[in-house]
Order: sequence, then structure tokens, then C-alpha cells
Amino acid sequence: MDQTSPERIRLSAQAFSKSHGRPTASRNLFFHIAVLLAALAPLPVFGAAASIPGTLTRPTVNAEQSLLAAANRERAARGIPQLRFDPVLAQAARFHAQQMAAHANISHQFAGEPDLSERGANAGAHFSVISENVAEAPSASMFHDMWMHSTGHRENLLDPRVNVVGVAIVVRNGQYYAVEDFASTVETLSFNRQEEAVTELLARTGLEVGPSGRTSTLAQARLACSMDSGFPGRQKPWFIMRYNADRLDRLPSQLESRIRSGKYHQAVVGACQDSSSGHFTAYNIAVLLYP
Repeated sequence: MDQTSPERIRLSAQAFSKSHGRPTASRNLFFHIAVLLAALAPLPVFGAAASIPGTLTRPTVNAEQSLLAAANRERAARGIPQLRFDPVLAQAARFHAQQMAAHANISHQFAGEPDLSERGANAGAHFSVISENVAEAPSASMFHDMWMHSTGHRENLLDPRVNVVGVAIVVRNGQYYAVEDFASTVETLSFNRQEEAVTELLARTGLEVGPSGRTSTLAQARLACSMDSGFPGRQKPWFIMRYNADRLDRLPSQLESRIRSGKYHQAVVGACQDSSSGHFTAYNIAVLLYP
């Protein structure tokens, strides 16, 4: 079939998430997120977009809104939380839809283009999971049914972990190119707010939480958080739990088990910058336990 034929129908799905954590005895993997790839078929990559003739246009926003509404109807019918429209992800999706239309081809990454996770991060999104559906068809009305009848795309649409989506459709010479970018967002919190959230959880267990004469300081706890092992002060804790998380509404099971042992009565919490997650976002926490 000719490369620019308007009868071409193709689709592909991709999903990425990231395991956060460092390989140390006290760094516990928490809310791990495995790397997934669900590309349905090998897709060719073409040369520079400028070498392909044709005019790129955008259909009415109603077509994009219809895809969002259709996805939420499917999720509602299965009791899955609704997706919120995310303008940041929509910007990333539009960039990629324009690339596909300019190349007259579908792919999750063209030569010289960032991959999905980098595209999302560059647009300003903060996420622990990101996934993408792409397709081309002679009509925008075909996309949702195409995706729902394909395993990888349906899994992305119905993934209960994701809570936001950006949708974009671009037209070239009568052929429609669509992108849906899904993500599980991670709220941007200061170190103080991260520490407050974990402190509240620890206090519910009966621990006395916060620096004292018998424990380390907040500054030491934050330094300990940034270290793979060891401790930077004299008041060495009996146990240090270092972990990454994309949510702060519960404690790691290993930490809960330590607390239930009854050996610990005081704790200090420190947060620090996560430098191990690449384009993904995570909270980096250290909990210091004392008798």
C-alpha cells in the first residue's frame, strides 16, 4: 500500500514505570513499579519529518474530548476511578502526534526524539507510571474501538494505577494520528511536608517522633537519607530504614514489622532528594529508630 494512503490503520501501545530503590541492606523497595513494554509490533522509523510533504492540521477539540469521555465510560462501567484531563500531558501528547503525522507513520519514538518518560518529564509532568496509546486511521471516530479491541491498549485505558491523561489528534492529508498519554501523578511536596506525612504515620504507632537529646537532629536524618549506608552523627540509631515511595499514606511493611517488635520507642524522619529515579518522581525517606 502507498505510504500516504488514507486507508492505513495502525496502532501501538507502550507503558513504562520504574522501580525506585538502592541496593543496600537498609533501602527497602516500597510500592515497586516494574518496567513494562507493550509494543504490539515492530514499527519502522522514517527520516526527517521535513522530507515528507503534506499539511498538518488539528481537528476540533471535540474529537479529543470524545476520546477522554469514552475512556472514562469504560472505566466507570468497571468501577475504575475516572481519568482527569492533564494539560501538561496533553502538551507532550500533541508534540508526539505532530511527529507521527509529519513522518506519516506511528511509533513511540522517532530518531532524535526523547522517549515517552523523558517527553512527559520535559513537559513538566511528575509521575511514577506513564503509558501511551498511539494509532492512525482514516477517521478519529475509529480510535477508541481500535484500542479497546487490542490487549495492550485496553490495559493502558483501564489501568487503575493511572489517574490523568493527555489526548491529542493531528491530521495529515486526511489521515488521523492520535496519542493518549496516561500517568499516575506524584504530588510535589517540600521535604518538610514529606517528613510531616511520615511523622503522622509513625505517631499513630505509638512512637515518639522528632529529634531529642537522645536522638539525632533533623539535619543528620536528612544526611542519613542521602547516604546509601552508615550514619553521619554520634547518636547512632538502632535501625535505619531508607526507602523510596510514590505515596506517603502508609509505611513499608518491613518498617511496620520493626516497630511491632516493641524494641523501638523513638524515631526521627528525614527526607532528601531522589536521584535514582531518572525521569520518574519519588519521595526519598529515612526513618531512624531508637530504643
